[in-house]
Amino acid sequence: MTYDRSLSQFRPALGFALLALLIVGTERFVTRLPVFALRPVLPLAVVVDVLVGIPLLFYFMVVRRYRLPASTVAPVVATCLALTYWLLPTAQQAPLEALRWLPAGLELATLAVLVVRGRRLLRAFRAAGTAETQFLPRARTAVEHALGPVGKLLVIEIDMLRYATVGWWARPEMPAAATAFSSHRESGFPAIVAVVGFALLIEAATVHLFVSYWNATVANWLLLFEGYGLLLLVAHGHAVRLRPTLVTAERVVVRVGFFWHLNVPRAEVVAVEVLTGDLAPAPETLRLAKPVFAAPNLLLTFAGPVTVTGPYGIRRRAHRVALYLDQPTAFALAAAGYSNFPTR
Repeated sequence: MTYDRSLSQFRPALGFALLALLIVGTERFVTRLPVFALRPVLPLAVVVDVLVGIPLLFYFMVVRRYRLPASTVAPVVATCLALTYWLLPTAQQAPLEALRWLPAGLELATLAVLVVRGRRLLRAFRAAGTAETQFLPRARTAVEHALGPVGKLLVIEIDMLRYATVGWWARPEMPAAATAFSSHRESGFPAIVAVVGFALLIEAATVHLFVSYWNATVANWLLLFEGYGLLLLVAHGHAVRLRPTLVTAERVVVRVGFFWHLNVPRAEVVAVEVLTGDLAPAPETLRLAKPVFAAPNLLLTFAGPVTVTGPYGIRRRAHRVALYLDQPTAFALAAAGYSNFPTR
């Protein structure tokens, strides 16, 4: 029964994937017909179907169904743009000429939004000072509150660039009165990140070399996506090291890179279990160990459902959280405050 329920959750995403493949397959067939070059309206129809139709399907079937932020449509639009260049022969790519100004237009629109909402951003920054004393967390909170979904997207991109560039020599982010618990020293996480990063470099070079012989534009877009993925991996690797899980006198702060964040009072933690084996799937249990490529070795149970914040404003409600830490026993002692804690 659990399997059927979990499988039904993926039906909207699978339905979108099937419809998108059907659209791309149909457009691929149409663009190879001899009559395609003789009808000027057909290239424009392909652009509309792929660049407008597929993102709309993604919004109504995936974004609204899973309550994702609207900003998640942006990567789909970028992918559809690359698909459009791939589908249309070079001689029929005239409808795409106007899209060359799209990045500049988006940049101008973003600047306009910042100017219009500048006063709101300043007020939000001042209001965030009551809960945050450090500049970067305070600015992050202000941007999210003032700019909404656009602000959340902007914050995650700035965080990614910050960790990828200055994370090499930055110090761990932790207050002086907190006890920090790492998740990268004994999990083999740095080695896995290095291997995956090297594999991404090889893949990017190989794919770019082969695709460039066929279509240079598509090859450049694929190289851009590969570079973004590599930048994200490097940023995540630094963030896991620089953002350890914290226990203070009043609160427990679980941080998994810059992806997942949970901040609750210590009184809300009613049980801490040290896991010695596999954790069976259970309702209202959120697994946070996957981003560090490890199996969970701790299970935190709370007095009631808590909100776990993810990237791009994603929020998950959970009654239990499973995570990996290098020193699970020490964390259990610090977080729960007792010496006899259960194991499983």
